[in-house]
Amino acid sequence: MKKFSFIHTADLHLDSTFKGISEINDRISSELTKATFNTFNKIIDLCIERRVDFLLIAGDIYDGTDRSLRAQLRFLEGLKRLSMAEIKAYIVHGNHDPLDGWSANLDWPKNVHVFKGKSVERVSVEKDGEEIVQIYGISFHKREIKTNLTYEFPEISKSKNAPFTIGMLHCNVGTNTGHELCKR
Repeated sequence: MKKFSFIHTADLHLDSTFKGISEINDRISSELTKATFNTFNKIIDLCIERRVDFLLIAGDIYDGTDRSLRAQLRFLEGLKRLSMAEIKAYIVHGNHDPLDGWSANLDWPKNVHVFKGKSVERVSVEKDGEEIVQIYGISFHKREIKTNLTYEFPEISKSKNAPFTIGMLHCNVGTNTGHELCKR
C-alpha cells in the first residue's frame, strides 16, 4: 500500500463582503475581505510545500450563488498553481455556491475534478499507477435542498485495490439554525 497525504478545506467564502463591518470601519472591512484570499493562498502554499497528493474542497468556495469574477479568477489561479505542482483537487459545491449559480466560462486545469449535483459520483485516485483511494462526492445543484444528501451515498464495501474511501459533502452536523439536516 502506497503512502499518500491530502489537505481538506471548506467554507472558504472567497470575497466575502462581511456586511455591516464596512459601515463601522472601511479599513477593517477591506482587510477581512483580503483575508479570505490570503487564507486560500496559504492553503495552496501548504499543499505545495508538503507535496500532498491532493486537495479536497468541500463546499462554499464562494460567498454567494452569483460569485464575483474576482473570486473565480483568484480561485482559478490557486488551482493552476496546484496543477503546476502536479497536485490534484477534488471539489464539491455547497449551499452558498451551488452549481446553478452564475459563473464565468473558465477552463479548469486538468488536475481538477468538480463533483456534479444530481447523484453521487465516484472517482478513483491513483499514485504511481496504483489505486490509493476512492472519493465519493456530490455538490449542491441548487441552493436549497430539502433532502438529506447523505442517503444518496452508496454503501461502500472495501475495495481490494483502494484501501481508503473518502466521502465529500458540504453539510452541517447538528442543529445550526438554517442548516438543519432533513429527514429521509
